[in-house]
Amino acid sequence: MLHSSFALEQFRSSATQLDAQLFTHLWRPVFNVDIAPSHLVALHQALKTDTLANVIHEVVDSSAPAVLYKAERKVIEVSKAEIELALAEPERTPALLLNMLTGFAQYISSVLDDYQAQSEGEDAPSSPVPSASETTSEAFAQTLLFYNTPVASGSEFALYEQAGAIQALLLTLPEQDPPTPSRFSAGNGNQKSHASFGHESIEQVLQEVGFSEDQRKAIYYGNWLRDYSQLIDPKLVLPADKANTTGSEVLQAIIEGSTPRISRKKLTAIVDLFALKEFNSLQTSPQGRQDYIVTTKRLGVYLAHEHVDNPTTFDIDAADPKLIDPDFAALVLPDHVNNQVLPKRSMKRYIRRPIAYMKKKLDHAQKAGMTPEGMRCLGEGLHVLEDYFAHSNYVELMLRKIGHDAVLVWTTRVESRKRSRHEWPVVTGLFGALDIVGSVLDPLANLLYPSESLKPQNLAPGERNDFDKAMLILLEDEPLLLKAYGLYLEARDSLSQNWFYKLFNNAAAVVELPKKTIDYATGQIKRPLLKWSGDHIATFQVHLDKDPNVDATALVTHSQLSKDHDTHPFHTLAVGLASEAVRTVGRAMFEQWNGTAGDAEQPSALAERFLVHPNDSECFDEFVRQWAQANAQKVEQGTSLETLRTLQAEELDHTLEEIKSAWQAAEEQVQEIEELTNTSFWSFANAPSGGPF
Repeated sequence: MLHSSFALEQFRSSATQLDAQLFTHLWRPVFNVDIAPSHLVALHQALKTDTLANVIHEVVDSSAPAVLYKAERKVIEVSKAEIELALAEPERTPALLLNMLTGFAQYISSVLDDYQAQSEGEDAPSSPVPSASETTSEAFAQTLLFYNTPVASGSEFALYEQAGAIQALLLTLPEQDPPTPSRFSAGNGNQKSHASFGHESIEQVLQEVGFSEDQRKAIYYGNWLRDYSQLIDPKLVLPADKANTTGSEVLQAIIEGSTPRISRKKLTAIVDLFALKEFNSLQTSPQGRQDYIVTTKRLGVYLAHEHVDNPTTFDIDAADPKLIDPDFAALVLPDHVNNQVLPKRSMKRYIRRPIAYMKKKLDHAQKAGMTPEGMRCLGEGLHVLEDYFAHSNYVELMLRKIGHDAVLVWTTRVESRKRSRHEWPVVTGLFGALDIVGSVLDPLANLLYPSESLKPQNLAPGERNDFDKAMLILLEDEPLLLKAYGLYLEARDSLSQNWFYKLFNNAAAVVELPKKTIDYATGQIKRPLLKWSGDHIATFQVHLDKDPNVDATALVTHSQLSKDHDTHPFHTLAVGLASEAVRTVGRAMFEQWNGTAGDAEQPSALAERFLVHPNDSECFDEFVRQWAQANAQKVEQGTSLETLRTLQAEELDHTLEEIKSAWQAAEEQVQEIEELTNTSFWSFANAPSGGPF
């Protein structure tokens, strides 16, 4: 005979340490996500009250397989030959115990099937109880060993009785210390096209004027913050008075069809995790961390003037953004005075504010000196300078100026000189925030969905990686799931002592990522982001058919005008102009900070000279002329509305397809875990009383 209560005691230990919700959250994915929570609640209750009968172990003469569960009799058959080999050769005991644990998993699976049959009533058609799959059995053993106190060498797991003599089966683990886990590096995982240039690549020219690599990185930090502030959008942020809304309430809003939102605090914390990766070299000391941590104040919110965007909204029924958060700008409707043209400057009135903001940041940077604050403010000012060339029709007007009269300028002619000195004014696009979607979704996926290669990590007990920090931020309003993740972290902390578990996985540091908890957390942030970006694209597509070149009421969109991506024929020209402007202003600031400027013009005044109508400056004429001669085909593309519309539509369609795919995955996650995040499903009254044992 063979007597073993080891698996039952381990499982009971799991139940006594966890409440019903957490127990079910942990074990439901192991068996079957379709299992009614009430059945796992019943199992939890039976374990805690010691009313769940142990499985019977029978010794059989067959030598293969070593352990076999007989579902129809609820018996685990164990090979006599395997038992005797384990007694004679103790190094075989781990394999025998693991086989017994997987057999016990099948027993528990049949118990849950009995609960299901009981709940369906006597009239339900009878059917043979299926055995748990091999995957389920292994997952059970893996989870049991990971989340329990590590099993030590010498632990008794069975008693073998033969001819009146009883022998104890003791677990014998290898004598050597557990192997040291290897450290894996994540890599960036997102290679950009060699022909596509962003803000950081533009600011590489700062090293040419004297800044070191670390200083250039510190300057880019300010520029980077302005990009990521676009995430703090009125249509995405939870109103300040609802900042304590729980994850379950957010989920309910999703189910009811309303737009899901995220708290500003939570979004800011996620951006800080991005900054830890992007600017890690600047944060290696406590002071460095303090200087480059992303705070609510440093990140700010989306403000159109920080990106030279047109702030207009067409939704006359839109809620006042200041009711969401007072830091947002007030609504600007199409008939607002800021959509008129400044006669002397021949540009839209709303562009005055970006100029003022840029000058303010550059003046503050000059005063602060070559400090983290000064370099951050320089980067913020340069962001506006760079965006002027990418987000306006400046490039198109320059090409017209040097003789390419067929190039589309994305605005209508102003006939009266009293209304505008130049017939074609400078304009910028609407809805620029969508640009950040592509910049965020990939890093977010890398941060929140670590690949298999990221699982093994040489983390000391108590050490938390970026992924952990993201989870703790996203789950902070959901006590059940926060507790579940805490349970995982505690188990991971004791991994170095959990030799039997690691032996089972045949690896040095495999860990049981709590997938359902992670799915919930990622869904909390991904679904609002996807909804927000999808809405932006839908708005873009409505305006795509309008032609601002002939329709004075049609305001150009960011998608129609933006040269941020290499799909636009004028991308490299805009980058070249921005780089020259950054080089000039960067050199002036470097000289001011180093005391070598003399009577030279102030950096902010130099920068303002670039934010003008191209007809009012000759600084770029030769540069643009040379570019146009070398890129005749691209100039030709800029004369065709249909060509540009096709490029814009392809860009939007590609982005929308990615969003749809990600949305579907997030939708499936929400549907799977809906019950696990709603406490109304956890009613002991609905659980089968006592079970069949």
